[in-house]
Amino acid sequence: MTDLDRLPFLDGHESPATPNGAQGKPRCRRHDWYANACRRCGVMENPVTVRRGRNNSARGKRIQRQRIEGLGGTNLAGNNPNLDGIGELFRYESKSGGSFPERPWRWLKGIRCPAGQIGVLIITDTPGPGHRARSIVVVDYDDWRDLHGELGPDAA
Repeated sequence: MTDLDRLPFLDGHESPATPNGAQGKPRCRRHDWYANACRRCGVMENPVTVRRGRNNSARGKRIQRQRIEGLGGTNLAGNNPNLDGIGELFRYESKSGGSFPERPWRWLKGIRCPAGQIGVLIITDTPGPGHRARSIVVVDYDDWRDLHGELGPDAA
């Protein structure tokens, strides 16, 4: 038994830093829970963290459903890659949480529009010689819905 094994703050699941500074075994990317502990890394399940994760997941799904249905689309159940909803003209992928793009939002909201006009932000990337420029268009959700929202089954 080494001196490091006798340290009181090491509970057996953590490895001390090695002389070259490398840390011990990293935590799991996805825990394999059994009896409130991860089978792979041994970390104990925290009920507060579990509740927060469930609430965040439910909130994200609710936002996705509201936004897609708000445009007249049909929200798809399950985990479909790059496809959260379908409408007559459009297919939808919804993202919430993470990092909201504040800079494009400021640019979009900074466009002065007289009554009846809508601001449209065009962001273009020019990767260099031999590559086509690519662009995306950013429009406020409410403006898009007012202009192009598909008619849902109740709107007839």
